[in-house]
Amino acid sequence: MRTFFFIISFAFVVNAAFIKKSAPYSLARWVVEKNSSLNIQGETNINSFQCDVTEYLKPDTLVYTKNDATKKLSFTNSCLSIDIKRFDCHNKYITEDFRSALKVDENPSLKIVFLTIDQFSNASNNEVVKGIVDIQLAHVTKRAEIEYTVKNLPGNRIQMNGSHIFNFSDFNLKAPKKLAGLIKTRDEIKVNFQLFFKSIP
Repeated sequence: MRTFFFIISFAFVVNAAFIKKSAPYSLARWVVEKNSSLNIQGETNINSFQCDVTEYLKPDTLVYTKNDATKKLSFTNSCLSIDIKRFDCHNKYITEDFRSALKVDENPSLKIVFLTIDQFSNASNNEVVKGIVDIQLAHVTKRAEIEYTVKNLPGNRIQMNGSHIFNFSDFNLKAPKKLAGLIKTRDEIKVNFQLFFKSIP
């Protein structure tokens, strides 16, 4: 009987060790820091404009698994939610028109859902990686590949800068117009991210 229990115990230990050794992933988190920012750049037939959100005030956490087999970070239920009313276009009328074009009353948030990012070195300094996100705006979801420049900062902090070009029409929106259509905004806009995270193992 003692031999039987010894065999069972040995098999359990070996199996646990094998699972631990063979598991190609590890779970970790990034806490979004409030100095993260986002801006949207656009052009009219007269000049250009920029609308900014300069602080991220929600205490959100991105949860991911680091998969050594795929060389990717895979995120689970990880989303940034930007309050559209916090966009400032540095001109009262442009700000009002921009928020109205994004249908702020019907859809108060722009959401960025993280799906995957390529793995990067813990000593990264301007390393370029690619990631997949879903942009949710006005009840429309648009998937995009974002190219990020990654910097590792002191205190287990990470800075990620990225950008992508979208169109208002991608989200079934119409570019804003002013003065009975004499000033027209082009359909194309550029979304820029400057994200800061605190890494938590």
